[in-house]
Amino acid sequence: MKRNLMYAALLAAALMVSCNGKNTAQNETNTDSTSVADTTTAESVDLTAVAGTYEGTLPAADCPGIKTVLTINADSTYQLQQDYIDRKDGHDEASGVLQVLDGNVLMLVRPSSGEHTFYKVKDNSSVIMTDSLGNEPEGETAKLYVLHKK
Repeated sequence: MKRNLMYAALLAAALMVSCNGKNTAQNETNTDSTSVADTTTAESVDLTAVAGTYEGTLPAADCPGIKTVLTINADSTYQLQQDYIDRKDGHDEASGVLQVLDGNVLMLVRPSSGEHTFYKVKDNSSVIMTDSLGNEPEGETAKLYVLHKK
């Protein structure tokens, strides 16, 4: 139970920073990009099989949710689009490199800030947002952190 509460607190803090710490310049989109590929393990998920576009609405602390579109490319790059529901200037885009950790955890690296976001590959049709150790959310809310391949 203590672990569940700690995980929930960490995830909530990350989401609060995500919603409240956004740079929301008027009518501007923050776009990061890079084209350098890097993976950290030889035995890992097959990015060719995982490559594709994943969509879903992630929970948020101060808005109804974050519509998320994550495109994973076989060359270890990604594109991420997030729209914060009912938030003025609530659109964010990033692209960069991803690293594969522990065989099935994708670490998305935002080039401009060095910020990391983690997703675990569940199968070739879904990924789930995790903490930095690859721990998945638990309980009834776990299903809210899943993005499905389109």
